[in-house]
Amino acid sequence: TTTTTTTTQPIGGEFGSRMNSVRRVNDNNANADAIQLQQQLDNVNRTLQQAVKDLNNTRGKLEVVHQEVLGLVSQQISTFIMIFLMYIYTLMFLVPWSGINCLSLLGLAVVSVVSTRHGLRCISLWNDMDGSQAGGSPMLDTVTTTVAADDDVGSSLAGDGNEIVRTAKTFDRNPTSTSTISSVISRSIRSMKGASGRSSRRLSSGAEAPHVVMREAYTLPDVATWRHRPLFVCVNSAVSPNLEVPHHGLGACPLGVPFSFSSELFEGTCLIRLKGSISDDPKGDEEYFSGRKRIFQSVVQGRFKEEVPVSQVLSGHEFARPLENLPHPFLLKTATNFIGKVSPGANIAVHTDRPHVEAPLGGTSQVMRGDEPGNEPNIACRTIAEDCSVLGGVFEKGTVSASRRKRLLSNPARCEGYAFDTETVFTFEFYQNLFDAQTYSLDLGFAKIGCSTVLNGQPIQWLGKMRDGRYLWSFQIWHEKLLDKG
Repeated sequence: TTTTTTTTQPIGGEFGSRMNSVRRVNDNNANADAIQLQQQLDNVNRTLQQAVKDLNNTRGKLEVVHQEVLGLVSQQISTFIMIFLMYIYTLMFLVPWSGINCLSLLGLAVVSVVSTRHGLRCISLWNDMDGSQAGGSPMLDTVTTTVAADDDVGSSLAGDGNEIVRTAKTFDRNPTSTSTISSVISRSIRSMKGASGRSSRRLSSGAEAPHVVMREAYTLPDVATWRHRPLFVCVNSAVSPNLEVPHHGLGACPLGVPFSFSSELFEGTCLIRLKGSISDDPKGDEEYFSGRKRIFQSVVQGRFKEEVPVSQVLSGHEFARPLENLPHPFLLKTATNFIGKVSPGANIAVHTDRPHVEAPLGGTSQVMRGDEPGNEPNIACRTIAEDCSVLGGVFEKGTVSASRRKRLLSNPARCEGYAFDTETVFTFEFYQNLFDAQTYSLDLGFAKIGCSTVLNGQPIQWLGKMRDGRYLWSFQIWHEKLLDKG
């Protein structure tokens, strides 16, 4: 008997190796699919964020248009009333009945019919535009829309309830309200006087406004200890935990003397001069303001901690609460039109629950320059020269004037390709002759507006920030007039 031994390779080992290979291929495919899905979600996220921003801007513009149309209609109604009264007066007292012929009667009848028709049309338009104040159903009917939250698009799509509920508005040309002519006339007169109410000049919801935080009045030291009283200039520490002012902390920042600061994106020095205030360098302030109309100066000099596009850096003012006692919409419209023409990249919203006025930093600085470290000018000097040759492009030869630079860099489309690098020491100087900090008022030439009654207990700021919400610097200018309201 012959015993034959057969040696065979274990089937299980070969099968397991092939299965592991298949698993690795499947895992790679799954990872690739996951990466592609994540990219698609990121694209959807960016698209939705941009759509929400565009909708918010459109809604704000429509609100301003709504207020302007109401103002125009009120003026038309008042004009119709005056024409009608003059017509009656002329007919009853100035035109002798014995001298009236058929042609005169026909002309008077045509004038009466046309003026009455136009007046009634104005009243009807008023009812359409402002039906909610007439006691009936509003012209703007609320429609609820759900939009994914900017910072959590993926989880909103998954249905976890993190949505922002916004209210859109539809136009109803046939409102059920029927305001009497007398009530329309009275509201027209009140509107002409500018007393139509704050609520009609403010967005009803602040959900679309950017989130704004600020240092409040209760965090300030006792007013009796303010060394620059009635003013108190301090860092707006609430906007960023990384914004610090060494040697001064949360106390008063110097006036008329440069002081150091640092933030997540910027490190350098700041100088604030306020004419008429108690300065830490009275002689320097007197020398700077002598022979000039300007009454306010602020300068920031330093280096960026990361390279940022010029178009993404903003300056301006922002507030955490609605403004009060706003001037007539006509004055606001005139001001916003002027700012929009001067700075096309400006973002202005004063009727929201979180008002803000922001514009490109490079397009609003009176003086801007860039220097190699060690060659930067002394920001406490009387005059700082313009020099943006470090930006390259059209600025390379150093012949671009400040006015042309502001025109170029105020338009985001034109300043694409320019950036603030991390090696250059940049200097930004602002000055103006409108805001008087000592009296906390805004002098427009034809009118002087007290700011403390408008700002709702919130201070004016000197800030620089990114469009993504990160801050370069933020300083508050408080006045003791704000404390009661704050």
